[in-house]
Amino acid sequence: MHLGLTIGTLIITVYFIKKQFEFEKVSKVRYYMIPAFGAFQFVTNVSIKNAFDATLLVVVFVMSCLIGWYQTRDFAIKVHDEPTKYIVKENHQESPIYERALYSRGGRSYIVGWIAIFILQIVIGLVTHTVSLDEVSHEWTAEILKDLLIFFRFNHDEYWWIWEIFAVSNLSYYLILKNTNNQMRDAFKSEPKAS
Repeated sequence: MHLGLTIGTLIITVYFIKKQFEFEKVSKVRYYMIPAFGAFQFVTNVSIKNAFDATLLVVVFVMSCLIGWYQTRDFAIKVHDEPTKYIVKENHQESPIYERALYSRGGRSYIVGWIAIFILQIVIGLVTHTVSLDEVSHEWTAEILKDLLIFFRFNHDEYWWIWEIFAVSNLSYYLILKNTNNQMRDAFKSEPKAS
């Protein structure tokens, strides 16, 4: 049983790493809804009871911003104009209507940032006694599954600082990409066009 779990974890880890080096169509849900949902969960669950919690809040915010920034370093983007099912008739000629599609790849820095997020969560979990060393391998697999299959995150109870890490790192990642990458900014604004 333990060997099967280890092999399963290894397969999921390799698959997750492989996906970060492949171009994948970007969903606006990933860049808009996920950080918004994480921020909502954080704001509704945050509980600052003492100086330790206040310090944790600030440290997690700063670390999450830095991780989100670092994850953008190897970000690569491709923009493709893909035909839709619609056509335009002009001067007895039919022309397809194209829709701009955005493809992105996280790359090495995304994986390193993801590992930093995991380590930050484990360290805080150990300090706050919400995670034990025996649970680290389970947490690794669970975190990968939450990143690959987003509904796992929505159906999982989390501590407020995990929601803060999730929301702030995703939001800073998105805002930095939006402000530093013209193709991404333009592709998110673009409308279908005739060719």
